Amino acid sequence: MIAANLFVTPRNWPAAQGLVTASAQSVSLATPAECVRRVGQHFPDIWPRLDRLRVKYADGAHGFPDHWYLPFNGIVPVLDDLLEEMVQAGARVGNVPGVTVNMLATLAGWRVTQGVYRFDPTLYNALIATPIEGKLPTELLSRLPEWTVYIETPGMRWAGETLHGVFAQVGDLHDGAEILTLVAHTAGPNHTVSGVSIRLDEETIEASLEAVYFRHAAKGLALDADEFSTLHVVPQLISLLLYLCSEAAEIGDGAHRPVRPVPRKTKKGTRMFPAERPAAWGVGMRLGAALRRTWNDEDRAGKVPGSINASPRPHVRRAHWHKFLRGSRQNPKPVLRWLPPMPINVDASDDLVPTVRPVVAAVSAPRSSSPKTDQ
Repeated sequence: MIAANLFVTPRNWPAAQGLVTASAQSVSLATPAECVRRVGQHFPDIWPRLDRLRVKYADGAHGFPDHWYLPFNGIVPVLDDLLEEMVQAGARVGNVPGVTVNMLATLAGWRVTQGVYRFDPTLYNALIATPIEGKLPTELLSRLPEWTVYIETPGMRWAGETLHGVFAQVGDLHDGAEILTLVAHTAGPNHTVSGVSIRLDEETIEASLEAVYFRHAAKGLALDADEFSTLHVVPQLISLLLYLCSEAAEIGDGAHRPVRPVPRKTKKGTRMFPAERPAAWGVGMRLGAALRRTWNDEDRAGKVPGSINASPRPHVRRAHWHKFLRGSRQNPKPVLRWLPPMPINVDASDDLVPTVRPVVAAVSAPRSSSPKTDQ
């Protein structure tokens, strides 16, 4: 029953039971929690089944990376059994796109944390304007703070509809290749939930995005208008995700950070429970405030960026790779390091959360072994 496809929309799903009417749909689906509930109506009992599956993998000997919530090949038999039961109960079930498996894993991973990430508007606009190019390795996306994050997306559209937000998770496919799944939470009644999965088996994120078009062309397929416009938004969403993955990401108030829960022991055995309520995480709030304050001060002072004696305007330098050489002068080895988005010329004395890290005393190294910049 599982068929391979890139996109999934409600028209591919089994008919749901007891759905809300179209007039109430836009209201009931205004939150990500209600969006997940709606998907559960298309696949009755899917969430408890996946919770139980996760418990089986909780011993750490599951053989897949910690940033995956559930493996593709573990979910498939669970979903196949459910679909077969639905058929026996009289439900009309057709071929379900393979990406539906990743979509269900993505939403199941969000249920147990329910983190909602709300970016500061100034930082948000700076990040979505950052192009995805250069040597940004796909591995960076595995550093999301939770198995699945939900990011709010003001001003964005998905397949012609207002995009409330996106659920994002890195998991795998049937062949073990890593994949980034984005599940869109839209306002329209026809595309309430849709998804796209991007293979991450290329060296860089940019190459992975380009490969989507090449794979479709190789199969003699063409993206329709909705799919093409959707992929135009994907790089902007990835820029937001990269900030969450960066080492210096400002998430929350600095006192608390998102965590991945563990199963709890109960009288009925070990169980995985969904979060009691959504947890809102402010992202870059103090950084955005510092940027706005500095920009306003500069405008009032009448400084003209780029003029003589003027410092570069405060901005967020986009994420990029920096190459340097390590080792002896006779045998230097190039090393690449990813530098996250960072504020330039921002007075952050009062508005940024300080990051405190332990300092380990270093042994003095020979002068010939010091890194040599090679940009």
